[in-house]
Amino acid sequence: MGLDVFGRIKDIVSANIDELLSKAEDPEKMADQMVRKYEDAIKDLLGSTASVMASAREAKAKVDACDAEIKKYGTYAERALRDGNEEKARQAITLKQEQEDLRPTLMQSYVTVKVQADKAEEDYRKLTAGLEKTKARAEAMKNTVRTAKVKNQAGEVQMKSVSTAAGLMSQFDRMEEKANRLLHEAEAKEELTGRGSTAAELDALYGDQSKSRVDEELEAMKKALNLTDEL
Repeated sequence: MGLDVFGRIKDIVSANIDELLSKAEDPEKMADQMVRKYEDAIKDLLGSTASVMASAREAKAKVDACDAEIKKYGTYAERALRDGNEEKARQAITLKQEQEDLRPTLMQSYVTVKVQADKAEEDYRKLTAGLEKTKARAEAMKNTVRTAKVKNQAGEVQMKSVSTAAGLMSQFDRMEEKANRLLHEAEAKEELTGRGSTAAELDALYGDQSKSRVDEELEAMKKALNLTDEL
């Protein structure tokens, strides 16, 4: 969606101005059409920006939930040891370590999508500001054309229309450069989202070691609770 919107804005910036300059047919109507199309593109961009921001919030919620599970199972393990139930403590520690192993993957996903969300929001605000400048420039062009019509001098009308349109082209050229920059940034974001999950790598490194790690943490917890000699 984002790349398509940038492409549409680029088309608006270039094609409509070229048509205005080459045909000089009703520049007031042409200016209104450019603004309307730009506004439609901004509406579409709003949807895609909101979507990536929502994804960032969802990713953060998963990290928070994982942290809560780690804390919960740690508490369960301590309670079980105090009750003298080493088997339940072992089970709680196993579940705690599963969440600890999962957390780096969840955090990496969150960091990646958060960067995208922050940039998408920034780009949307910049593009919205550009729309306001476009409206102002379009209105200035329309006022110039109206003034020329009042004077009823065909030659002067032609000169003022071309001069005003040239000023618009300079403004939209800068907007086109901005759109191209945003396009490259969006492509870079897509490359970021193509990174694979590290879950398989974590399983390969640590999956078969959970039992020994459980024993290690169990003993450490017993020592911390001064329960080594009691059990």
